[in-house]
Amino acid sequence: MHIPRTRSAATAVLLAVALIPATLTTASAAEAPTPAEPGVTFGKQATDPQKVRDFWTPGRIARALANEKKDQAGVARDAAVATAAAEATEDKAGSTAPRLTAEAPQILPAKRTGVSTTAAADVPEMPVAQKVPYPQTPPATVVGKILYIDDAGEEHGCSGASISADGNNTVWTAGHCVHPGDGRGSDGFYDLVLFIPGYKESLDTPGEYDAPWGEWVAQSFVAPEAWTQDKDYDEGDLAAFTVEAPTGYTNLTDTVGAFGYKFGYGSDWPDIIDSGFPGEGYNRTDMDGYTQFYCTGDVVDAMNWNPLDNRLEMNCDMGAGASGGPMATTEGQIVGANSHVEIDDQDQRINDLLYSSDHGDQAVAVINAINDAN
Repeated sequence: MHIPRTRSAATAVLLAVALIPATLTTASAAEAPTPAEPGVTFGKQATDPQKVRDFWTPGRIARALANEKKDQAGVARDAAVATAAAEATEDKAGSTAPRLTAEAPQILPAKRTGVSTTAAADVPEMPVAQKVPYPQTPPATVVGKILYIDDAGEEHGCSGASISADGNNTVWTAGHCVHPGDGRGSDGFYDLVLFIPGYKESLDTPGEYDAPWGEWVAQSFVAPEAWTQDKDYDEGDLAAFTVEAPTGYTNLTDTVGAFGYKFGYGSDWPDIIDSGFPGEGYNRTDMDGYTQFYCTGDVVDAMNWNPLDNRLEMNCDMGAGASGGPMATTEGQIVGANSHVEIDDQDQRINDLLYSSDHGDQAVAVINAINDAN
């Protein structure tokens, strides 16, 4: 566990979330020979976009939110098995191999013009998630709800974020939010996948939802083979998908903005802001799946003694439904995506630790594949 810092005043927290900036940088040149990019899996969603939007009635979304706790337990069990296998291995090969890197800056929505250059603010250590104070103001609007159905036709939900990519219509999330990781490759991607940035419960009709920035239907998916074939929680539980702009909108980046990214730079990060739409939390009863929450604090290598497990670990009590939500720097660059928590034999969460897959070579391969395809 981490030793929390003294929390600063609420004003500092609001500034940390409401004024996440970015500066334009270039990718680092590798000093050693550049390793080959790992393989990725491509997929398509062929369902008519209007059919996807029509499918997601308030009742079906309610079922998706109800299923999120069960989903969290299943993911946590799978991740525990994978972690135990990593702990047991003695093979250190590859621990000093060169890493791929890629980065891009955060982009503000079109009405706010260009790339943010506001100075980054320090954030307090805040493992007890709070409601995002201005959820309909950039950069909070880049985060949204992901909805999908599985092979059995059951509804599910996750979180995700608009990310800077060619085509300006890309969402970043966890691999398990778009594919079960069961070895089926391109045939395994989920159906009726919808992204709703700035998603919220309707003030006029409780139990229904509002989509103040439109409903964006998934078009094409990219996930690492490390996930689609191997269900690798160390490096593979990440993915991206492109979306189609609904009527009246140009593209996702112009509409809500986009986080940048910084992939391949390790698992230790200070002052991270983690956000999502949790339906529950560790020892929490006030999360409903409709409200965007956030935590702040440092991220560390989950197993710094084991070079084969470079997952990101953060003290944050957000739970089911926050999967796929971004771990981002104060410069507005994604460095991780919420993946899993730890549970006991009764499927009850045992601490406030929240994990992400390492966003290294696999993440670089995915974002490069998205850019190449657009």
